[in-house]
Amino acid sequence: MKNNPEWYYNEKPVGVDYLDPEIAREYNKEHQKFRNFEDETESIVQILGITLDDTVLDFGCGTGGIALNMAKYCKKVIGVDISREMLDILEEKAKKENVNNIETHCAGFLTYNHDRSAKVDKIVSMVALHHLPDFWKSVALLNMAKIIKKGGKLYLFDVVFTFNIQDHQKDIGQMINQMQNAAGDSMADELKVHIRDEFSTYDWIMEGLLEKAGFSIDSVEVKADNLRGYICSRL
Repeated sequence: MKNNPEWYYNEKPVGVDYLDPEIAREYNKEHQKFRNFEDETESIVQILGITLDDTVLDFGCGTGGIALNMAKYCKKVIGVDISREMLDILEEKAKKENVNNIETHCAGFLTYNHDRSAKVDKIVSMVALHHLPDFWKSVALLNMAKIIKKGGKLYLFDVVFTFNIQDHQKDIGQMINQMQNAAGDSMADELKVHIRDEFSTYDWIMEGLLEKAGFSIDSVEVKADNLRGYICSRL
């Protein structure tokens, strides 16, 4: 981990505490109620044009839902996550599945120290950047731009608000109800924590942050009203 100034944002857990071993162990089980990691990975591979020659960095890799599936499509996956507990689970799975091309780093968006002489081909970040306030999102995206090759691709997927502020109570209520119907009470409660304690932002802000950091937005995937996937190129 790199040494930042003392005034830098401390990437401590906000919202759901994924440093808690019990919560980390339940992550895949809970998220598989409404996600299919294999299908998500295959879609990302197609969208970004990932090849067996590529090095792919997965920021906020968690327990490896994407990273473990991605490993069969590329030369190497670099998995970065602030939770040592979640990385331990990833590493256990990789060993069990005989996956040998994943390298892990316990660090955050702001503290990961990449060898700048070995730039990566692609970066993926799934439902993780919302852990940072907007200013620090921009710093994180700038860090990504520095470690990806020119012309390299970024896939950023997250909860991104698209409603009018006047409608926020109605729209957030609908989001929570939809999650409850799809994945039950525990994930609905997790979404409430996300809304209250974490830092999802508006789509127009996210687009500006990406562009100011040195990315062009090639296209935007609309997964649901407040779920966006940004396919970007490094300028």
